[in-house]
Amino acid sequence: MRLDDTATLRPLLQARLAEHFGRRRTIEAIDRRFCPYSSSFRLDELDVRLADGSTVALVVKDLSPESMSECARRVRPSFMLDPTREINAYRWVLPHAPAGTPASYGAVSDPGAGRHWLFLERVPGSQLSQVGTFATWERAAAWIGRFHASFSAECVAALAARTGSVAYGEDFYWCWMERARCFATRHGARRRAIDALARRYEPVVKRLAQLPRTLIHGEFFACNVVVDPGGPVPRVCPVDWEMAAVGPGLIDLAALAAGWAEPKQRALARAYLAATRKGPTESDAPPTRLTRERLSDFDRCRFYLAVRMLGWSDDWQPPRAHRQDWLAQASGIATRLND
Repeated sequence: MRLDDTATLRPLLQARLAEHFGRRRTIEAIDRRFCPYSSSFRLDELDVRLADGSTVALVVKDLSPESMSECARRVRPSFMLDPTREINAYRWVLPHAPAGTPASYGAVSDPGAGRHWLFLERVPGSQLSQVGTFATWERAAAWIGRFHASFSAECVAALAARTGSVAYGEDFYWCWMERARCFATRHGARRRAIDALARRYEPVVKRLAQLPRTLIHGEFFACNVVVDPGGPVPRVCPVDWEMAAVGPGLIDLAALAAGWAEPKQRALARAYLAATRKGPTESDAPPTRLTRERLSDFDRCRFYLAVRMLGWSDDWQPPRAHRQDWLAQASGIATRLND
């Protein structure tokens, strides 16, 4: 069922709003438009006028397989697709998160009808990738650190089972290397470089499998963080939880830090590690010393992330502003880890 069928959308949204507010909310009108931030799945902005004269500004994300963009359908690995994962993240995981994520107005998940819709607060602002103030990036690093610290080991296990989050393990880490090698088969020099990485990857995978695991975003790149400058301090609002997973928290930090030079990456790591010691409440934390072990684990997560990007698809390039030489990054990190 198409998301642009407003006649069907109205009663379903009205029911979700009643559940959210705890009382009936009659919809008088819906003004809808395509959201320019749509990426893998269709995203529409809705201005909903209610019978009492109030309005609700929200977005509806269509996670149904047929809603996926042609580009995403072509390049996204099929084993990473689950239309309920992000819905479950908002239902079960994000209520435990630090303040900042979009308010959820509920969801419709009906596999029989091929309908998976998520209704969220429309947060004003810009993607973090468009924000030049580095202190805001440090706030994002601290936010994800507090998020990771919000869950006990028992809570992680229970929520992972309930939500269907991706489980990172040795087989998962290796599948990306095998995909990267396969994609490079027709490119001699590139294949030789990736084969060289593969020979250095085993100890990285072994160490990643030993690191403490928590609930992670899975794609905590700057383009998946909205910054709302409207309050006394900028609101950091992570979005797009389609790849929510259970794995080492430093993998999210590696995604956030991608593209920054080493001194900035270390500053983000310090902000992150200080926040993990404080838990879900935002407060000033004392400086955190980056030990050699911590830096090495951060490098291992960056190595894995580069390998994953190399193994994502052989038929895709990110937008120019987000492109990186992942092969060069992985090679540099591998050399440093073996020094």
